[in-house]
Amino acid sequence: MNVHLSPSELEVVRSAPLFSGLPDDSLEKIVNCGRVIDYVRGEMLFLRGDPVTRFFVLLEGWVKVYRDTPEGEQSVVAVMKPGESFAQAAIFTGKTTFPATAEIVDNARVLEIPAKEFLHLLKTENHLALNMLGALSERMLELVQHIEQLQFSSTRERLAYFLCSLTDVKEGGIELRLPYDKSLIAARLGMKPESLSRALAKLRTVGVSTSGNVITIEDMAVLRSYCQEGDEI
Repeated sequence: MNVHLSPSELEVVRSAPLFSGLPDDSLEKIVNCGRVIDYVRGEMLFLRGDPVTRFFVLLEGWVKVYRDTPEGEQSVVAVMKPGESFAQAAIFTGKTTFPATAEIVDNARVLEIPAKEFLHLLKTENHLALNMLGALSERMLELVQHIEQLQFSSTRERLAYFLCSLTDVKEGGIELRLPYDKSLIAARLGMKPESLSRALAKLRTVGVSTSGNVITIEDMAVLRSYCQEGDEI
């Protein structure tokens, strides 16, 4: 199977921690054993309990990974952005079913890589095996940091961290368009929608204003400083 990716899409795949630094021939083997599928907002990529037959690299769009709580609410595990791979841990650890549900939250283009072929490549490509360990370690660190933020940071600190994560700009003014619905942002940050609105209002003291889904930041350096210093500002 030959998968056609545009040069920009190939760079997205190459930027994923799982594939970082792989030789071109190794990356080509991985890409060519998969398939690219376009999804529309609201479609389910997989459901909790579905057989683990593949994992994913997000080329465009956003994907929400969540679990339903006993109270009937959604606990958002992660929101995946372009350049991230996900569900490979289930394959690597030998799980037979997905432990969570993945939903398309913005029209998405996804590279799906079958588990059987990937596991075969994992045994023969040393670079890939090392990258796999690194990617899993990085994901674990991200989860630990996220839990720490939920436990020890105020709502406006969590929101400030989130806004900083949306851009690489270090200083100066910038406008950011929120990548997905505020209700999902609130869920990801462990707060109610009304708490998110209050947190946005509190961030005005550090030069953050909002109009719909557009966030205006007067100076990223000030916001990043706030993330480091917390409520001392």
